Amino acid sequence: MSPRVERGFSLLEAIVALTIFSSASVALYSWYGTIMIGLVRAEERLELTEFSRNVDAYLTTLNLQSESAGVYSANGYSARWQAALLEPKQEGRNLGGQLGYYRLGLYELKVVIVDDSAGKELDTLVTRVAGYEGVRVPVIEVRR
Repeated sequence: MSPRVERGFSLLEAIVALTIFSSASVALYSWYGTIMIGLVRAEERLELTEFSRNVDAYLTTLNLQSESAGVYSANGYSARWQAALLEPKQEGRNLGGQLGYYRLGLYELKVVIVDDSAGKELDTLVTRVAGYEGVRVPVIEVRR
């Protein structure tokens, strides 16, 4: 008998190799899909965080004694805010205990952030903020 030389793969070896390759491909594709979903969520959260910082900066410019509600919109999000006086307004005092130039009030500020494209509420923030109004004009003496 002459020795027989085999060349290539048998059909069974090819089927096993394709099964292993396809299983690995399915697992890799599933992992890639999960990573992409996480990336989209992280990007959305980053946009919301940036918008929240913009809302915070906007609200610090407001005087709640003259404005008690409003809407701030940017980048597909809206923030509806409303302020309510918590305690009666009080006269401000300086460090020496004398009357200051402002009347102060403590307000509860409620901000609701809405995704305009989906029309759903994303987050709600409730905080306390001091409001003020000028009641006295400072007198500045110039000495020569």
